Amino acid sequence: MDSLVLKSFIPEFFLTFFILSQLIFNVRLTNNLQHNFPVLSKETFSHTFFALACTFLLLVDLKIHGYFFGFLMFNNDSTLLIKKILIITALLSLAPIYRSYCSQALSFFEFFTLFLLLVLALFAFISSFDLMSIYLTLEMQALCLYTFACFKRNSSSSSEAGLKYFISGSFISCLFLFGSSLIYGALGTLNLNELTLLFTFSFINEFKNLEPILLLGAFLITISLFFKTAAAPFHFWLPDVYDGAPLSSSILFIILPKIVIFSFLIKWTLVLSNLFFQLQDLFLFSGVLSLVVGTFFAFKQKRLKRLVIYSSVAQIGFLIIPLYENSLESISAIFFFIFIYTLTSVLIWCLFSLLYDSELKRNKFYFDSRQTVTLFLSALSNLFKTNVVWSVLTLLALFSVGGIPPFVGFLSKVFVIVSLLNSGMLIVPAVVVIISAASVFYYVRAIKTLFFETSSKRSVLVSFLKNSYLLNLECFLIIFISFLLVFFFFRPGLLLLIAQYFSLCLLNV
Repeated sequence: MDSLVLKSFIPEFFLTFFILSQLIFNVRLTNNLQHNFPVLSKETFSHTFFALACTFLLLVDLKIHGYFFGFLMFNNDSTLLIKKILIITALLSLAPIYRSYCSQALSFFEFFTLFLLLVLALFAFISSFDLMSIYLTLEMQALCLYTFACFKRNSSSSSEAGLKYFISGSFISCLFLFGSSLIYGALGTLNLNELTLLFTFSFINEFKNLEPILLLGAFLITISLFFKTAAAPFHFWLPDVYDGAPLSSSILFIILPKIVIFSFLIKWTLVLSNLFFQLQDLFLFSGVLSLVVGTFFAFKQKRLKRLVIYSSVAQIGFLIIPLYENSLESISAIFFFIFIYTLTSVLIWCLFSLLYDSELKRNKFYFDSRQTVTLFLSALSNLFKTNVVWSVLTLLALFSVGGIPPFVGFLSKVFVIVSLLNSGMLIVPAVVVIISAASVFYYVRAIKTLFFETSSKRSVLVSFLKNSYLLNLECFLIIFISFLLVFFFFRPGLLLLIAQYFSLCLLNV
C-alpha cells in the first residue's frame, strides 16, 4: 500500500530530480572555460518557470490519495488543492521577483534553484501529518528563507537581515520543539490524526494533571506559527528583515508562504478540538493587535517598502481574527481574503519593481551591484504626469488593499466582518471597521503624492514602460490582475465557491 501511495508524491520527486539536475548543470557550465563564465540568470529563470508549469500539470493529473508511513505524510483533496494554489502563486510571483533580481544585479543562478527548493519544502510541509515531520519541513523552508534574506552578500543590510532572521527563527524553532515535547510527554504521540482523537476527550476528571501540560504545549506551538505568519506581537523581526533583504527576496517572503502557513494554522485549530476553546482569546488578541500595530506604525513610514511591510502586518490581522470563531463561514472568509491578498500583492510588487528598476536607471546605479537604493514615498511624485497608466493601476491596487469599493478588497474585509457578526460579537467587528477606516489614510497619502505632488526629478518610468508594454509578461500580468480585482467585486460567486470548497476539504481531513 505504501508503494502505491508513493505515486501520489510524483510532483515532489519530479521537483527533487529537477533541482538536482539544474544545480549540477549550472555548476558544470559556469566552471567550463570554453563558455567564458556565462550568465545563467535568464536561462535558469526559464527552467524554473518550466519546472513549475510541469509540476502543476502533474498535480492536475494526480488521482491517488492516501497516508504513507504510519500517517507521517498524506495526500488528499485539501493538500492537492493547496499545492495547486501554491504553484499558481509561485508562477505569478516569478515576474516581479525576476525583475527585482535583475535590477539589483544579483547574478547568482542559485537563487532560482533555492526558489524551487523552497517550493519543494512547502509541498512537504503541506503533506506532513506529524509534528516532527512538520518541524523538519518548517526548518527546511526556513533555511531557504534565511539564505534569501542575506542573498546580497556585499550588502551589510542584507547580511544583518539574514542574521536577525536566523537568530529569531532559531529561538522560535526551540519553542515549537519544546511544545511538541510537552505534548509527546503527556500523550505519547505526535501524529495529528491521533492527537485529534485524544483532544476530543476532556481531561478535567481522571487526567486533569495533563491539561496544563497540554495547554502549554499547544500555546507554544501556536505562537511559533504566529511568528511564521508575522502576527503581532511576534512580528518584531519582520520590518528589519524584509527591509534589509533584497527586493526579490522580500517579494518572495510576503507572497509565497502565506496560504501554506495559514492552511496549517486552520488545520491546527481543528486538531486542538476541545483544547482550542482555551486558546481562543489568544487568536483574538493577536489579530486585533496586528491590525493596530500594522496600521498605526504604517502612519509614520516614509519608505515605500516599509509601508507595504507594515500594511501586510495589518492584513494578517484580518486572517487571524476569524480563527476565533473557527466555523465554516469564517474559514471560507479567510481563504477568500488570502486569494485577494495574493492577487493584490502580486499586482503591487509588479508595479513597484518597475518603479524600483526605473529609479536605479535614473540614478545610474543599474550596473553597480554594490549600490542599494531606498525608495521613499517622494519617489511617487510627478509620476502621474509622466505615466498615466502606471499611476491609475497603482491607484487601483492601493484602493483594493485599502478596502475601498468598487474593488474586491472591500468584499474580502466585509466577509471577515460578517463572519464575526454572525458569531454574536459586536465590539470586535466595530474595532475592526474603525481601524480599517483609519488604515485608508496612508494609502490616500501615497495616492496624493502620486497624483498631486510635484518633483523636480525626471522619471524614466514612462519610456521604460513604452518599450516593453506589449511584450513584457509583467504588463500582461498587471492588466489581468487589475481586471480581476474589479471583476470579482461584481461577480464574487465563483471565488466564494472555491473558498468554501477549500474549507470543506480542509474540514474533512
